[in-house]
Amino acid sequence: MFGVVQRFPSPSILSVVSSPTRPDSQSKQSSSRQQNHPVQPQLPLKRKRNVAKFPLPPSEEPYLRPVPQKKKVVAPRTLKTEIPRFQSHRAKRSRRDELARLRSIAEQQPKTSTRPQKRLEKAQSFISQPPLQKKPPLSRKRSVSSSVVLYVTRMLILGMGIAVISGTLLSMLKPGNSSSVLSQAADVEPNQEWKSPSIVPLAVQQTREITALKTELDTVIAEYPKLTPGIFLIDVDTGAYLDINGNVAIAAASTIKVPILVAFFQAVDQGRIKLDDMLTMEESHIAEGSGDMQFRRPGTKYTALQTATKMIVISDNTATNMLIEALGGSEVLNQLFQSWGLKNTTINDSLPDLSGTNTTTPKDLINLISQVNQGGLVSLKSRDRLFRIMERTKNDSLLPRGIGRGTIIAHKTGNLKSVLADVGMIDLLNGKRYLLAVLVKRPDDEQTAVDLIRDVSKKTYQYLESSEQ
Repeated sequence: MFGVVQRFPSPSILSVVSSPTRPDSQSKQSSSRQQNHPVQPQLPLKRKRNVAKFPLPPSEEPYLRPVPQKKKVVAPRTLKTEIPRFQSHRAKRSRRDELARLRSIAEQQPKTSTRPQKRLEKAQSFISQPPLQKKPPLSRKRSVSSSVVLYVTRMLILGMGIAVISGTLLSMLKPGNSSSVLSQAADVEPNQEWKSPSIVPLAVQQTREITALKTELDTVIAEYPKLTPGIFLIDVDTGAYLDINGNVAIAAASTIKVPILVAFFQAVDQGRIKLDDMLTMEESHIAEGSGDMQFRRPGTKYTALQTATKMIVISDNTATNMLIEALGGSEVLNQLFQSWGLKNTTINDSLPDLSGTNTTTPKDLINLISQVNQGGLVSLKSRDRLFRIMERTKNDSLLPRGIGRGTIIAHKTGNLKSVLADVGMIDLLNGKRYLLAVLVKRPDDEQTAVDLIRDVSKKTYQYLESSEQ
C-alpha cells in the first residue's frame, strides 16, 4: 500500500489518498486521469436545514440525470353559492340593513345553481316576512301589586292564628270555666275521698236458664255424693245462664284475690297508687302456703305491679297481705265490695285463712268479672292488664282441663282442705264467651272435687261450642 500526496495551491489543504496495491496498467491509467483532470480545490459545504450537500465538480455535472420536478395538481375551484346567514343578535347592523344584505345576495344567485331551491325559498320567505314585533315587557306595577296581595294575605293568616291562640289562652285562664282540664286537675286534692264508679250491671240480662245443660250437670253432680258444689254460668252473647246454688256463701279460699286485684287497679286508675311504687315486705306480711315471697328476708321490696302479679299467677299469700294493707285494710275493701254489689264477699282474716272465714259466692264472682269485662269499675287499660295477669295463672288443673285446645281462659283457682274452686272467663274458637264459677265444698281435702270441676267445665264447653244459639 502506498500513499500519494499532492500539493494544492492553498498550502493549508492536503489531500491524502490511500489505495491498495494495483497492477501497473491500472496505476498508469489513474496517473494519466489525474493529469488530464487536475484536482479542484474543495469548496465549502452548503447547509440547507439539517442536510449537508456536497457540491460536485463541473466536469461531472453532465453525467447527472436531472430529476423532474413534481407538478402541482391544482383542483379546479367550484363556485359555491353563498348561503344567506343570519347574523346574531349581537351584531351592530340594524335589522333593515340585514334584510337588504340578504335581498341583494338572493338577487345575485345564478339561475343554474345546482343547490336545492329549498334554502333559497326559505331565505326569500324570511325576507318577505314582516319584522317580528317584540312583546312588551310585563309591567312592573303588575308584579308589585301581586307581591303586595301575597304579603297582605300572609299577614291576615298570621293575625287569625294569633287571635285563635290568644282566645284559647283566655278561655283556659277564665275562672269558673268547667271545660278547663288543667284547673280541674289542679283542684283535686291528694287526700280527697275517692268514690268507686257506679256499678255496671250485667250487660246481657239473664234471659233464660239453660235447662238442658242443667240436667246434664245434675247427672254429673249425682256421681259425687260427698261434694256440695256451687255453680254459676252466664253466656255473654245470649244472656242464657245456669244457677246451681249460686247464691250460697262458701269459703272463698284464693278466689278472694280476684276482687282484691280489681280494687288494686281501681286505685291505680285513681292515682292513689302507681304500678312502679315500691312496697316493702314486712314480717307481718309473711304467710305460709302458696307463693315464694315467704322465703325472702323481711325488708325486701317489690313494685306494686310485681306484687299484684304474684298474687294471681302463683297465688302468693304474702303478696296478698301486702296489697290488703296498701289498699287500706280489710274493712276498707269490704265496704268497696259492698258498693260493687258483692253482698256475700268479705275479708275476715289475712291469708292463708286456713279456717275459711273469708267468704264469697259463685254469683258474686261472676257479677264482678262481668262488670270488669264491660268496662266497669276500672279503666279499659287496667281491664286489659287485669285479664292478661289472670291468663298467666300457673295452676291449670281445674277449668282448663275441660276446654278444647286453642281456647283462651283467664281464671283464678282456690284451694283449701274444705274448698276447691276455680272461676274464669273463657273465649271459644267459634267466637263465644262465657263466664263460669265452680266452688265445691268437700270433707277434709277430698280429691274427687278435682274431677267434679273438670267434668262441669267439659260439659259446659261441649254444650256452648256445639250450640248455635
